Amino acid sequence: MVKILITGAAGFIGANLTRKLIKTGNEINILIKETSNLWRINDIVSNCNVHKIDLKKVKDVRNVVKKINPELVYHCAGHGIYPSQKDSTEIFSTNILGTFNLLDAVSESNDLHRLINLGSFFEYSTNPIDPYTISKITQTKLAEHFFQEKKMPITTLRIFTPYGRFDSSGRLICDLMLAIIRNKPVEIFSKYIKRDFVHIDDVLTSLEIASQQSNIDGEIVDVGTGNETSVEEIVNLSNQLSDNDMIINWNDKKQRENDVSDENIFLSRQNVQKLNWKPSISLEVGLQKTLEWYKQNINLYRT
Repeated sequence: MVKILITGAAGFIGANLTRKLIKTGNEINILIKETSNLWRINDIVSNCNVHKIDLKKVKDVRNVVKKINPELVYHCAGHGIYPSQKDSTEIFSTNILGTFNLLDAVSESNDLHRLINLGSFFEYSTNPIDPYTISKITQTKLAEHFFQEKKMPITTLRIFTPYGRFDSSGRLICDLMLAIIRNKPVEIFSKYIKRDFVHIDDVLTSLEIASQQSNIDGEIVDVGTGNETSVEEIVNLSNQLSDNDMIINWNDKKQRENDVSDENIFLSRQNVQKLNWKPSISLEVGLQKTLEWYKQNINLYRT
């Protein structure tokens, strides 16, 4: 039985990962904040060892990590990806100080096999001035520091744009799926923005593979499809799944301050060959799977 530690287990990727790993029969420990909304994992949280702590509190982090002595760590916690998370102090303290506290504590773990750090494609921004991008770049640098200075077996996976079940309202594909089901208008930001959309199941597979490969210790690996898709294309593909034509209210002012516009990043696929992973779910199939899940779980989303 492997002792696994997951930070940010109440979030989109962390919750999906937790739901998958509890089926393995391993010891699952999750770190969540006291104020975390557990709607994604309410039905399975009793199958986990739950530790309610704030990563910014160094003593609490050290005590919990020492108690668990994890063999495998997935660092999914973060702050600032959602439009509602604009507090720069919280972004910097959670993503930078929280990451340092975690890595420093885990570096003392006697049985550590590997730590997977979740990065972001926003790190490729050509003008990284917003708090979230700066914090994620620094988080990756911290991972590199602990690999070089303390020989920690740590890998950073830069996740592009994940989508699928348990996503949050306010994000593009989630909002489109809800609009289809409810047959209501939806406000969408600029149609020309491009993203590399990767289904959550492919993301989870990349995490599983990364946890088993020692040849990527100290590396940064891109997790994406390598294909760029505009917001307008996503809307059109989603519309094909709807029984009625969707009513889209375009809002060009809704674009994120840290949007990445360099199209070359979609082709970089940094070190992806070393990971021995490639996506298996096409965008068309992924959207269909996502819509079916939302139809079956619409009760999780308030109107």
